[in-house]
Amino acid sequence: MSNPKSKFPVLQLDLRLISDLVVVIVSATCGGIAFACAGQPVITGYLLAGSIIGPGGLNIISEMVQVETVAQFGVIFLLFALGLEFSTAKLRIVRAVAVLGGSLQIILFMCLCGITASLCGGKASEGVFVGVFLSMSSTAVVLKFLMERNSVNTLYGQVTVGILILQDCTVGLLFALLPILGGTSGVFQGMASMAKLLVVLLMFLTILSMLCRTCVPWFLRLMIGLSSQTNELYQLASVAFCLLVAGVL
Repeated sequence: MSNPKSKFPVLQLDLRLISDLVVVIVSATCGGIAFACAGQPVITGYLLAGSIIGPGGLNIISEMVQVETVAQFGVIFLLFALGLEFSTAKLRIVRAVAVLGGSLQIILFMCLCGITASLCGGKASEGVFVGVFLSMSSTAVVLKFLMERNSVNTLYGQVTVGILILQDCTVGLLFALLPILGGTSGVFQGMASMAKLLVVLLMFLTILSMLCRTCVPWFLRLMIGLSSQTNELYQLASVAFCLLVAGVL
């Protein structure tokens, strides 16, 4: 890392970040081993270890921004690895169940939380606000659990993946609905914002689908041909494509 106070770029060793990463990796390993020995998913051990050493626990980590940035790369690579596990053909089989089940889950959570808030003397809009967040599942956590159990290609695994994808696609639309619930914007403005986000999402998915059917297979075949002796270039190109799509999103 360079020193901005110096006239010339001087490389400095960030020992705090290195020590934080060591603590994170060691803690995650210990948590994963403990839960694996107990016959439980190791990702639960990772989450528990992170909550212990994080700001809500012992607050051992000092470089939170840098560590969180590294963690974002881990989530991107995890979701990219999942994309290699399932095909859209299998996902189409369960699309009706996934769309209906995912939509029903979101609507039920919003309605139940709104009714509960009204019965407790609060505003129904505040309950719906909470219901929006409760209806969202952690894609990275659920997918990691399915991959550990080798259940991604099972019927219930495909249904779960379909529901998770639906939830991820509706996050932006639900966020556009939140100002309406908070009373900070009118219904017309909120609906216009939701329509704009929906159009952008559909355009992105359409362009990405076209690229995946045309340019991406040709590009990957080219990388395979150039990587006849080593897979380094192919792996680097795959990671670059993954980060590019994530950056566009």
